[in-house]
Amino acid sequence: MAGLKTMAAIEFDRFACMSYSANFPGVPIFEGDIRKISNKDILERYAGVDLIVGGPPCQGFSVAGPSQYGKIDERNFLIFEMLRFVNQLRPKMFVVENVKGLLSGKISPERKAFHEFLERVSNIGYKTRHFVLQAADYGVPQWRERVFIFGAVEESILPTAIPPRFGINEISWRKVHDALSDLPYVDSGEGSETLTDYVKPPECDYQVWLRQGALGVTNHVSMKHTTRLINRFKLIPQGGSLIDVPAEHGQRLRNGNELDVKGRFKMNNQRLDPFRVSTAITASFQSNFVHPTFHRNLTAREGARLQSFPDNFVFHGPRTLMSKKLLLREGRTEEIGLSQYNQIGNAVPPLMAMAIGEEILKKI
Repeated sequence: MAGLKTMAAIEFDRFACMSYSANFPGVPIFEGDIRKISNKDILERYAGVDLIVGGPPCQGFSVAGPSQYGKIDERNFLIFEMLRFVNQLRPKMFVVENVKGLLSGKISPERKAFHEFLERVSNIGYKTRHFVLQAADYGVPQWRERVFIFGAVEESILPTAIPPRFGINEISWRKVHDALSDLPYVDSGEGSETLTDYVKPPECDYQVWLRQGALGVTNHVSMKHTTRLINRFKLIPQGGSLIDVPAEHGQRLRNGNELDVKGRFKMNNQRLDPFRVSTAITASFQSNFVHPTFHRNLTAREGARLQSFPDNFVFHGPRTLMSKKLLLREGRTEEIGLSQYNQIGNAVPPLMAMAIGEEILKKI
């Protein structure tokens, strides 16, 4: 959207590759482990690029990931694959995106990943500058802070800032209502994966923008909820969550009917406030959030709009998936991958990415 041309892409997950290829059919994509691309292959396939952009896995750096237990996730080391490509291709600039936990995450008990990364960047002759950016500042109706590291051989072409496009406080930010209010009505268990007509005109400039180039709405299916869960949702106020409902409507213990009185967290079953920005849309948002007015979880399209994906971007692969541990235990490895919800929650919001792309183009 900023005007950069993507020459090639690399992605490990097959379902994410399906979505990428469907939406960017002209871009060659390598589906597989980035570590299996040799230095010789890097030069043969990707020589001549001006810019390398990467989002290494964030789970190991996330406050909700293994780091909270003092464990070091092996995926933390994938950030250094970025430098292998940079060292081989010597682009004018590179950009790395991750959660804020990257700044404190570790690759050993003594060594922080961020400090090690900057040191290795310096060793191959690149200068860096990093920013913690807020997605809502760029027109995304969501509170989402992420770290972006820029690297370049010439320090003069590094951005000095990524100027906000939409104010820097909640008064001026876009809200949940701006993202969702014009979508077709969908109740529990209803909706369609395939194209559905719009049922009302756009109600704000954001909805006009989301609809550009789209003939209707896709990926707009609600999970089917039990009566018990729907009754719980009915008691959650806008801006509230599971902790706001009476105990008898709480979660039950696994493999039993007794109430899990200790398992109540503010992050569970959050009903979005339509007149505020959404909290961060993560890979697990399919069950974390409740629609502002309907008594159900969000559809994939609603999550995509809160991430600022335009309606003409269609997600592929399974809508939801069982846990990886369960699939491994049952030998169903062919089903392992990223669901549509996972793909949406893992993404850099497109409007945020566009603002970064525009600043890069000013420099190179």
